[in-house]
Amino acid sequence: MVMQETVPPGRALNPPAIGIRLVIHGPELIDSGKIADIVDALRALGPLRVLAGGTMARVAALDKHLTFVDTSQNIHTSDALNHVSDREVLVLANCGKTSETGRVFGQIVSSRVRRSVIQVERPGLIDGSVILWRGADGDTSRDVQYVARHLSDRLSLKLVKKHKRELSVEHTDEVVTRHIYGARIGEPLLVQGMVVGTVVDVDVALIVERGRIVDIAGVAMKAHGLEKIGNIDLSTAYVKTGHLRPSNEVCVQRSMVPARPLQRGSVTFVNHRADETLESVNESTICAITVGDDTTSICGDILSRAGIPIIGITDGDGDGLYSGTYQVEASLTLRLCNASDDEIGFLLERSGELDDEDYTLARVIEIVTNFLHETGVVWQYASYEK
Repeated sequence: MVMQETVPPGRALNPPAIGIRLVIHGPELIDSGKIADIVDALRALGPLRVLAGGTMARVAALDKHLTFVDTSQNIHTSDALNHVSDREVLVLANCGKTSETGRVFGQIVSSRVRRSVIQVERPGLIDGSVILWRGADGDTSRDVQYVARHLSDRLSLKLVKKHKRELSVEHTDEVVTRHIYGARIGEPLLVQGMVVGTVVDVDVALIVERGRIVDIAGVAMKAHGLEKIGNIDLSTAYVKTGHLRPSNEVCVQRSMVPARPLQRGSVTFVNHRADETLESVNESTICAITVGDDTTSICGDILSRAGIPIIGITDGDGDGLYSGTYQVEASLTLRLCNASDDEIGFLLERSGELDDEDYTLARVIEIVTNFLHETGVVWQYASYEK
């Protein structure tokens, strides 16, 4: 896009440059192309550094070949905002499912950041806004206030000023309740990245007693997911309803891509932590063994960008978080018939069978299938439609 040559209202012809750090949360603004308008507006003010917060934002930036986005780190959005120079103005770009969910997200993130945060929420939509989350001092920084007004003007969004505060939750004796906004029936509910159930009513609330989730109103709970959560603080917990990358066009396609020309190498495990996929591999990785239905779908797609095949261990209990993905040729998915992928993945990783650094892909497949046979596991190849 061509940068506008107009002088922003109320500024001198040659104003001092303002250093800005922009953190993009989620893939939606990247997939839609709307992030370009935000970047153009901020570049007009001075030096701009852009970071992707979260795995899906990183992957989306790689797909769109946005070389100006730093995708080198696996970092949470609030951490990305905290690790900046004191001279930089902080801007958060997000597109929540609704203006309410976007505001709640901004409230949570801004409460974890010492300084003021400018949130660009749902740009291009009728309920979009620029939210200036002010600190205890009321935010007296001229630069912060100017950047907020500039974004509001350039993006035609209303400017809202709010004081930062932690997310409000209800306390009754030892019970803590947090209401979840914007849930839609049929969507998965994720808490701290783990699927804990499926939405069956638009009124959703998490209920915690003595630090543990004891009930989730409006959700058909998934006990297996709840077991992995442990103690939780509802005022800071990351909660999401919906799929990981609904705006991704490739999610309606299924394709195989060529493997990179590596004959031998090491093996990595990705066990129900798909957000660590990019960090789990390197130039010597011959393949990744992925444990879990959703993990296998997500990792297969992410690693296709590096030409790394996967061997997926699944048991058919996926939640469809990331469907219709790419995979690398020679990838293989094994569907267990009489065992859980959690148990078998745990045993295989700790067996030491794949701890060396020099395997062919064929040898890895042989080791995995032999291990399943010796463990008494019945399995079948899961179909993969192109």
